[in-house]
Amino acid sequence: YERYRMDDITAFFTTSLVYFGGISLAVAFVLFFSLHGSGNWFDRRLGEVIIYLPLVYVFQSGFKFVLVFLRAMRESVRYSVHMSVNAVVKLAAGLVFIFLFQYQAEGILLGLALASGAAFIWETVRMARRWQPALGRFSQTLGKQMLRFGLPLLGLVLLDLILSVSDRYLLQIFKDAAQVGIYAAGYRIAETGVFGIVLFLNLAAFPVLIKVFESEGESRSKALVKDLLALYLVLLFPVVTGISILSEEIITVMLGPKYHSASELLPWVSAGIAFMGLGLYYAKCFELKEKTGLIPVLYIGPAVLNLLLNLWWIPRWGMQGAAVSTCVSYLSCLLLLAATSRKLIRWQFPWPTATKAAAASLVMGITVHLIPDFHPGWLSLGVKIAAGAAVYLVVLVMLEKRIMQAALSLLAEHRIDTEAVK
Repeated sequence: YERYRMDDITAFFTTSLVYFGGISLAVAFVLFFSLHGSGNWFDRRLGEVIIYLPLVYVFQSGFKFVLVFLRAMRESVRYSVHMSVNAVVKLAAGLVFIFLFQYQAEGILLGLALASGAAFIWETVRMARRWQPALGRFSQTLGKQMLRFGLPLLGLVLLDLILSVSDRYLLQIFKDAAQVGIYAAGYRIAETGVFGIVLFLNLAAFPVLIKVFESEGESRSKALVKDLLALYLVLLFPVVTGISILSEEIITVMLGPKYHSASELLPWVSAGIAFMGLGLYYAKCFELKEKTGLIPVLYIGPAVLNLLLNLWWIPRWGMQGAAVSTCVSYLSCLLLLAATSRKLIRWQFPWPTATKAAAASLVMGITVHLIPDFHPGWLSLGVKIAAGAAVYLVVLVMLEKRIMQAALSLLAEHRIDTEAVK
């Protein structure tokens, strides 16, 4: 988008739209006939439900398609509105289909399709009016570039799926469904706490990074990434530390005492997600240099490592073994990406900032640990979180004011719109 927005945005949008339409419809047809012809493989009721999946797939893919354009255009407010409205509409539509029209599980899938489809059609029409796509402006050269860039990332998706969900299947095999449920619930809480910040930083920063790389070159991009990494560490260190220190209280308040054993997962999962998010910055080197074929190759090792560690540790340590193997695998992925990406672009890691953020997090953790528990539990947890945040900010500013000033100036200078937080 940054490369074509000033010169030939019509050809870019036309080619993108044609490729999206062709690929998504082709996959939907294959999916439909595969499901329709394999009815004997499924329970009858399940077969009746999954036949809606091609419709959901097309509209969900379309929704992601327009969201990517909004990110590239840095229309963060519009992006946020669509994400929020989609969450509400798919729930409301699903309830309407279930209670008013007496649908069952189909109602949920129809609600997903309706919410995503409405946003997809609305935004596609709006962009089409703006950029006037026409088949005569379709570019085969640009289309080939898109395929060379995008197809290798399909392998990345599959390998990342192994990294993120294989532990649940192996827990089911070696242990039981109850442990899978507890593990999934604890994993989700830790993932949400950390990945929310990772997602915000990525959504806000990566379009800006691409714009700077395309318009100002590699050297300016290096300076920007160093600041982005510093901001990432300043925000993620206290979150991972806080989740680790308060894991038992978080689980008790959010899930109840029956899920207490999930508390041992939170430190490992939160650290693993933080490693994964940090690795995305190094993976960006391969995207900027259009060498995406290397990314899935680098993910093969961590994915295989994850499977082997799960096979070794889950029978011995159960849920905790699965959590530790995920953390180790994401760390190995980060190290591989960082080492290999240096051959393309050498990002500078902000070691002074990392050291001071770690020191401030340590002081914060000790302070929170010394605060006594009291009832009710949710109030005790809230007080500890607030006290920990205050201590962290004070210590960080005392260690070096420049860190906070750089973070604020970064947000202003590069116009990383804070509406993305909402």
